[in-house]
Amino acid sequence: MYMQRILFILTAAVLSLLAGEAYAQRDLPGQTGIQFTTGGVNHFLSWKSGGECHYFTSLAFTHTNCNRTYWLYGLDYQIKEYTYENKAIPKAQFTGELGYFIPVLWDKGRNVCLRIGLSALGGFETVNRGTSLLPDGATVTNGDCFIYGGGLTAAFETYLTNRVMLLLQVKERALFGTDAGNFHTQVGLGVRLIIN
Repeated sequence: MYMQRILFILTAAVLSLLAGEAYAQRDLPGQTGIQFTTGGVNHFLSWKSGGECHYFTSLAFTHTNCNRTYWLYGLDYQIKEYTYENKAIPKAQFTGELGYFIPVLWDKGRNVCLRIGLSALGGFETVNRGTSLLPDGATVTNGDCFIYGGGLTAAFETYLTNRVMLLLQVKERALFGTDAGNFHTQVGLGVRLIIN
């Protein structure tokens, strides 16, 4: 009976140490991550029924601060197509992003976290790949331009392992310098790898 108690206490101690190790690597100051996110724009589906593409892809680095917030440095490619005479006219945006994310809700072990982020965005937009003349002789009045603005993001993050996170993000982008629509909502899934 005495031996069973000792064995039980040792087992509980080892399990508590392992549990502590499981959470020890999460949200540490100075941690760097690389993340890939992709999803739909405005219609929340990559392709509408008319064959138009509405999607985005982004690659970003994150750096965790002492207060469990993090900075995000990213590159983003977004495309929306508009139908004209059964032809898809693409509007592509290439943007850089600098964002700051704060935790709003989380569980005790930091397995799951909801963060809100504000971002500054800037980049380039091209309409119809820079070609203003359409096959029927019509002219696209929106040309290539530099764009700037910001974004507000709600990010739901969950750890799959100590170094792999699954992301669900909803981002509202407000970009100016363009006449082809200033506001776009992105909904995407992603993965983040903690690289140090």
